[in-house]
Formats: sequence, C-alpha cells, structure tokens
Amino acid sequence: MATAWTANTSLSVGNIIAPTSSGSGLFFKVTSAGTTGSSEPSWPDTIGTTVSDNNVEYISQSAVFGDLQTLNPSAIIELFEVDLIEGVNYPSGNPQGIETNYKFHAGTSLNAYGNILWAGQSYPRFPVEASGFAFQKGQLPRPKFAVSNKGGYMSNILSEVNTYTQANDLTGCKVTRIRTLAKFIDAENFPSVRTVTGTTTQTVADPSDVETVTYAVTVVQDSNGDNVFAINGTQKPVITMKRGSTYIFNQSDSSNVGHPLRIRSDAGGYQGVELSGTLGTDATVTYQPVYPSAPNDLRYYCTTHGNAMGNTITMNNPNTITQTVDVISTVRQNPFGTPDPNAEFPREIYFIDRKSTENRLTVEFELAAPTDLVNVRVPKRICTRKEFPAIGTFG
Repeated sequence: MATAWTANTSLSVGNIIAPTSSGSGLFFKVTSAGTTGSSEPSWPDTIGTTVSDNNVEYISQSAVFGDLQTLNPSAIIELFEVDLIEGVNYPSGNPQGIETNYKFHAGTSLNAYGNILWAGQSYPRFPVEASGFAFQKGQLPRPKFAVSNKGGYMSNILSEVNTYTQANDLTGCKVTRIRTLAKFIDAENFPSVRTVTGTTTQTVADPSDVETVTYAVTVVQDSNGDNVFAINGTQKPVITMKRGSTYIFNQSDSSNVGHPLRIRSDAGGYQGVELSGTLGTDATVTYQPVYPSAPNDLRYYCTTHGNAMGNTITMNNPNTITQTVDVISTVRQNPFGTPDPNAEFPREIYFIDRKSTENRLTVEFELAAPTDLVNVRVPKRICTRKEFPAIGTFG
C-alpha cells in the first residue's frame, strides 16, 4: 500500500510513495533512505526514472507493479474517458452546455454489468471495443476505438459536435485509457458485508415465559342479532396477551367468510400480522406482539364490519433476561484487497485522428499519439503535460 507524500518525513528503503501533485499514475519506491524535503519534488512521468527529494532517492514504477508480480493478481479493470477539446469540438465557454466528458467501461472485467466506481467517479457500462495499443517494432500504436451506436447514441454526439466544426466527427478529442486492478477499485462496487464490531447487552423476553396460543374463531349473532367474533366459543371476550409470545387466530370455520379478523392499535393503526390459507376453509391470522414495543391500546376487529365485532386486548410484559449480543455493522468491502485511487497503470492518452466507420451499430475511430497526428511532425508540434502527462515538453 502506497503512502501519500508528506514534507519532512523519515522514509526507509522499500517504502512506496504516492505523489499528491502528479496525475501520471506512477508510484515511487525509496532506494535511498532519508528525510523528505519541505516541498514536493517534480515527479517524472516515465517508469524507471530516478528522482531526488532532499536526501531521499526514489525510482518510479507502475502503481500496480508489485501486484502484477504475485502468483494470482486480481482482474485488470479497463476504463475509458473521452474529453472534447474546447475551441476544437465545441465553442469556447461552452455556451450550449454540451457534455464534454464521457466515461465508460466495456463490461468485460469482473463480469460487471453496472457502473464501476473508480476514485469516486462513475464509469457506466457501455459496449466499447478498443484494440491495437501494443507497440510494434518501434512504431507508435494507432489503436482502433469502436463504440456502440445503439439508438443513434454516437451519431447524436457527432451531430452535436459537427454543428460547431463541420465534419469534425470528434477529431482531436482526447481518449484516455485507464487500467487498474480489481483489488484497488472503490468498495462501493461490491455488496454490503455484515461484520461484528463488538458486543452489547440487551433485555429480552425470557424464552421460558413466552407462549403460543391458538384461538378458534367463529362468527355468531349476539342478543341484538348482530354478528360478533366468538373466541373459543365466548362472544367477543377481552383477550390477554403477553409481549414476545405468539397468538394464532384460526378462521377455518365457514362462518368466518366475509369477516377477516385483524389487530389494530387505537392510536397507531393496523398491526402487522401473518396471513395464510383461505378464509372459511383453512385461514389463520398470526400476531406476535414485540417486546417491549407492542402497544397497550390493541383490539381485534373485522376489517369489513369494524370494531363492534371484536373487543380490546390487554397487553402484559413477560419475565425478562439480560443477554449479550453482537453489534452488527453493515459496510461495503472490496473482497480482493484495499481500495487505492492512486494505484493504476500509467495512463495512455491518445487523440482521435479520424472517424473510420459509422453505421447503425457501431462508430469506429482511429486513434493516434499526440506526436503521430496527420500533417503534424516533431518538432513542429509541442506536447505538454496538460495534454499528455506521460511525457515532458519537447520541440
């Protein structure tokens, strides 16, 4: 794990330092121990370069170099960014407010079908195929970059850009290829994990003092000729319950048809119950008053004919015990390792040289390095770190 550079800090040989002022994607391994200076050094952008910091010596290396040397490195995650260039692909100041940065991933890494979060940025899954990044016999690569045109997505972007510069077709846009390992991507990419963070004590209903009671429910007429619930043969009695226990109202008798029994609080309304079966055949209504929160003002009633068919419920507390329970915390964790937004391969930056294909399915572009664009030759073209962090300025 790399440590961010800090001033006036003692470092040992082998320490890995992450710059705070460089976007090259490189880390720096300490080769000569010492104490860092009061200000951050100018970090090189090339792997294998030595840099001095007060009396500390470093050598630059890929941020993922050490992990790739292991017997089983985690999956490589490939991400892409496309940046439109102001004054080339859209007017200065962007008066139309068009989108100027597009992020996506191809969905092949980790079988990821949703967005991938990297360094807090979201890269949506989108059909992309990029190839030809390898160097061949000393020649600069000219990668192919194909993007899905489903629903005319890319054609719409091209049309928007071409209203500013006719037939521009995104020529000159910057395409950045970002690669890292699965172990370094944000924890938010993975499901939540329940972990035990400690223990605490709580008071609960004593299991030896809880009960399970089943009531046989029928519907009968009282002395006034009104329908009422009979509980175990007694017309709408007051029922006594105990928090933490289970009460089952059996409504399988045919007289219950049209008279669904439920539990409610006069102040809090309907109480959750578990229902099963068909009313008048094999129906049951199960209520479990929770300890210690079940209300005192409960009653059973008919949802069709109201409170008059039932009566109130007297609620008591059971005996209690104190027990030790785990404290559970739900957090997201990267199962492959520790997220690190600085751990990535050196970024590969290209520019769109031309659009080679456009149809209903795909738009394909040919990319070129900043020094390999049509009609541009060194030393005429000057590339700066602003456009291409992996190199210095030359002319």
